[in-house]
Amino acid sequence: MNYSFVENILGRLMIAYAGFMGIPFLVALIWQEGSILSFSLSIIVTLVVGVILVTHGQKEGRMGVREGFVIVAGAWLLTGLAGALPFAFSGAVPTFLDGLFESVSGLTTTGASVIDNVEILPKSILLWRSLTHWLGGMGIIVLFIVFLPNMTGAVHLFNAEVTGPTSERVLPRIRDNALKLWQIYLGFTVAQIFLLMLAGMNWFDAINHSFATMATGGFSTKNASIMYYDNLVIELIIIIFMIIAGVNFGLYFQAWRSGINKIFNDIEFQFYLLIIVVSTLLITLSLWWTMGTGGGNSLRQALFEVVSIMTTTGFTAADYDQWPSVSKIILLCLMFIGGCAGSTAGGMKVSRIILLFKLGWVELRRAIHPKAVINVRFAKRTVDPVIFNTVAVFFFLFLSIFAFATLLLAATGLEPFDAMSAVVATLGNIGPGFGVVGPTTTFSSINAFGESVLILCMLLGRLELFTLLVLIQPEFWRSRKGW
Repeated sequence: MNYSFVENILGRLMIAYAGFMGIPFLVALIWQEGSILSFSLSIIVTLVVGVILVTHGQKEGRMGVREGFVIVAGAWLLTGLAGALPFAFSGAVPTFLDGLFESVSGLTTTGASVIDNVEILPKSILLWRSLTHWLGGMGIIVLFIVFLPNMTGAVHLFNAEVTGPTSERVLPRIRDNALKLWQIYLGFTVAQIFLLMLAGMNWFDAINHSFATMATGGFSTKNASIMYYDNLVIELIIIIFMIIAGVNFGLYFQAWRSGINKIFNDIEFQFYLLIIVVSTLLITLSLWWTMGTGGGNSLRQALFEVVSIMTTTGFTAADYDQWPSVSKIILLCLMFIGGCAGSTAGGMKVSRIILLFKLGWVELRRAIHPKAVINVRFAKRTVDPVIFNTVAVFFFLFLSIFAFATLLLAATGLEPFDAMSAVVATLGNIGPGFGVVGPTTTFSSINAFGESVLILCMLLGRLELFTLLVLIQPEFWRSRKGW
């Protein structure tokens, strides 16, 4: 393991991260907010850490698989800690742990908050919350690759951060691939800002909500989230862009080169839309039949919340915690599924769910024909058995971590369903859950131990388990040829 090279890369990333802190710092200067000092101190601390790491580290080095894992894990941990400084220094949160929770929630695009009243926060702090969403959405490492064109072995960083069972590239060179993804991401963000302003949202709220939407994060500038606006046009715009953000971004580039049919012919995209449509219809019927809500209102509320939960954005346009049990169970299932691989959404991903069903079908056929050689195809290609194995292991680990973390939360005094809801909401990077962490409440009632567990859940969920879990293996840290 080339620790010196790892230090240098992490130091450069911290310096770049300090640069992004300059954006809300300028906002604080323009509005002459009390958070000017908070951001000044945060930038200085982050820069000092970055400079120390760069100076102590080695500029040139070999980027292997192990270095890739350590850099990605280290980058998310360090940026999470640095991102907590503005919250802690400004007094937006009572403790540094609360600031860390808010920072990690932003970067992992979870959108869970411990701040009960966001409307009293300075504009600079609100923007920082949303900016952490936007940076973490497409990936801080993917963005870093864009600014380091000559970094050898960047593919290991890319593979360790990009979501999904496989890390497909739309272009041969990894930097070109990262640049194209960020260009698409930026283009959609600008388009949404423009449309939200046309719909009547002020420019500041439009920027914040667009950052949160495209990152599938869910931080809002309003306590009531999207319910505050009660505007059908705004809701429809956000619904469209949440759906866009939940799709594999590589498909957009392929569609630009080969036509829009490239998107609609994608099997994962088809199932993604099918799940949204079916879930929306079922919840609409449930609201109309059980609660007596009008058909139009039922459809409006159901569609927004299904898309918000399915894409793991977490915006709320209705208090779904008051919905019938069957509707809440459907939303709970969607929390586990999540969006498409290669998107900014969390959850287990639609492609993994499809592969799990195919794996189950294969095993049923194999029970009848034990000696048969059965090839499974996905997206017009034969699936490598190794991928099936990886998907099965991911599913097992996801459920195991979910169960263990739920036990830990329950041990803090939470009711079982509330504990389960809090864990799936953070492990799946959704944000709001049910009960004490429902759509109209925050995570402020969770104690320090519970917060720590949920912070770890958010990081595990965003980095898809393996990137962090691989670090606990003693073998990983032993010197070994071939890595």
